[in-house]
This record gives sequence, structure tokens and C-alpha cells, in this order.
Amino acid sequence: MMKALITAIISLVTLTGFAQLSNLPIFVSGKYLTGQVMPHRLGMESLQKGLVQGAELEVGMQMAGNENWHVAYNYPMTGFGLHYDYMNNPDVLGYAVGFYGFLEVPIVRQADFEIMYRLTSGLTYVSERFNQYDNPENIAISTWVNYLFNTGFQGRYWLTKETAFGLGVGLTHYSNGGTRIPNKGLNQLHLNLGVLHYLKGEYNQFSGAKRPIVWNPNHEIYAMGAAGRVNIGTETANVGTNQMYTTAAITLGYNYRYAAHRKVGLSLDGFYNESFNWSYWNGFEFHDYNWKDLSRLGMAINHEFMLKRLSIIIAGGVYIIPSPDKNGILGLRADEWAYERLGFRYYPIENLFVNVSVKAYGFKAETVEAGIGFSFQSK
Repeated sequence: MMKALITAIISLVTLTGFAQLSNLPIFVSGKYLTGQVMPHRLGMESLQKGLVQGAELEVGMQMAGNENWHVAYNYPMTGFGLHYDYMNNPDVLGYAVGFYGFLEVPIVRQADFEIMYRLTSGLTYVSERFNQYDNPENIAISTWVNYLFNTGFQGRYWLTKETAFGLGVGLTHYSNGGTRIPNKGLNQLHLNLGVLHYLKGEYNQFSGAKRPIVWNPNHEIYAMGAAGRVNIGTETANVGTNQMYTTAAITLGYNYRYAAHRKVGLSLDGFYNESFNWSYWNGFEFHDYNWKDLSRLGMAINHEFMLKRLSIIIAGGVYIIPSPDKNGILGLRADEWAYERLGFRYYPIENLFVNVSVKAYGFKAETVEAGIGFSFQSK
């Protein structure tokens, strides 16, 4: 753990050194975090013990407009940070230490005040995890290393052209993506107070520099295939298989490009989950179903934020053909009616993309999907 922390700090310092040599405005930021663990499933109420306490240290840069997406998102900020979170429940949840990348997009930017939409993505180490003998109460986290996600809003008042006082609110989520069970995930609502200071450049230096972007509204059809692995582990003592099972997805989608770097659309999603063979109806039982009984079909609304070759995907859908309740035996997820997807797509070449996403239901991850897709509209 100490080695990972030292590596992260060295990476942060190295990035700062390289950034000093660039032509971009460079800043550093420090924040104090406080908030609450937010139980989102029955049985998680005991995890909330009091106010959590934490801190974040960041180094970043404001985009200068040399790419069209910089201008489209009003000269956003991006960079890397270190995350520390003491969850005020030392024996059950412990603390978390993480490393992440972030993107902040201006919503309001005035002469001395700004409101930003903020998105972070990274990895975190959680010091206490589920153990059926030593820590059975922690049904939220069962692995040392977890995905770290945060979304929220950040406001800043600029005391000078280089220094600002900040106040923000956000939702932080830890999850292993269903690679080990239990994995109900851990949600926290955070407030933060902090200071940001430009080492190079100054706030709002690109004011009035926005230039037109040439783009055309267009329609896109795409197809994608993805696969993953899910763990059916020990939810409670003496229950579970602790084995990995295959998941898969096939997507046929339509997007409409309504802005220079944004798309919205619909998709038809077919899902397969081998772990649906298990049920809790009359004890923990295995049923050797065929592939149709392990599959379901959904329809989703998708939104894509396009950067350069990288896109951020947010989707929400409902099942139009749910997994069957075979012979009255309720499978592990047969009662789910909706799903969410959060992920990233990278276009190494025109029209072809690589996809990594988390599929979830009610903020509880089902599986991590990795796959490839083809777009019939030029990127």
C-alpha cells in the first residue's frame, strides 16, 4: 500500500514538472472533504456511523483551445489527483486512498465566479473489506482495490486572477464491478472546501477567445459486442459459490449528433449472464438453463460526450424482455426492471472503437464490460 501511495505521489510531482514546461495554464488544488455514507440497499444502514473526513490534492491544466473539444466545452480543466477518505467506521469500512483523473466543464463562468460540472474516474484502495468471519457487516466492499467514481458540481470565487476559494458537492462511489461478491457498492455524499492556485497563467484568460466550430448534425448507426466476468461469491456466511461466470452483451444503436461534441440516441441491448443459473428461492440452488433463459433484452437512452478520440458514455434503460422466472424460481436478478451504463469509448482508428463500461442496477454493479464496436458514421 505504501509503495502504491509513493508511486502516486511521484506521478503527481512528475506531472507538475512536465506541466511547467508546457504552454497550458497550470494549477494546483487542495480540498477538505466531509459528508455521509449513504445506504442505498436494505441491510446497509449500520455502515453509516457519522461524518466522513477526507482530503484531495490535485494538479491540473486548463485547456487552451488548440483542439475543437476545448472550445466546445468552454475551455475545461483536466488533471490528476490523490484521494483520501476516512469513513468514520474504522473496524468495518476503514479508510480509502485513491488516484484519479478528473474533468471539469464550466456551466457558468463570470469575471470572478464560476460553477463547474465535475467528473472523476480512478482506482482506490479500501483498508477494510468483507470477511464472513472477521468483517461480515461490510456487505458493500469485498476487494482491496476498487473503482473510484465521483460526479458533482464545483463553485469557485476568485480572490485574485491566480487564486480561488472553492465550495463543491458530489457523490462518490466505490465498487469492484461485480468481480467479487458482496459488492453492493459504497456511496457517499460529499461537501468540499478548498483553494485553487494557478502556477502558470490565470483565471478566465481565454474569455472572449471562443471561436466557431464547423460541424454538421448527422445520424449514426453502430454495433458493439462486449463480454465480462461476474463473481457469485459469499453474500452471507455459508452461502455462495465464489466462482466466476461469463457475461456478454450485443448492442445495436442509433445516435443523433445534436452539438459539435455531443450525441444522443437509442440502443437495443441484448444481455447474457451465466450466473442466472443460481437462485435463492429454496436455498442456494443451481439450475442448468439454456442460453435463452440466461438472456434478456433491453432498450436504453444513451448520451455521448465526445472529447477527441475518447468519449464518455452515460446510459439508462429498461428491460423489454426480462430474464424468465423459470418454474417460479426467482433468479439472482430476475426481479430487475432497469439498468444503467457508465463507460468510455476510445477510437484508435476512424469508425472502430474500444468500449469499457460498468453495467449496474440501482447503483449496484452487475458486471464490467469490455468490447469493440463499429460506427457507420465517420468519427
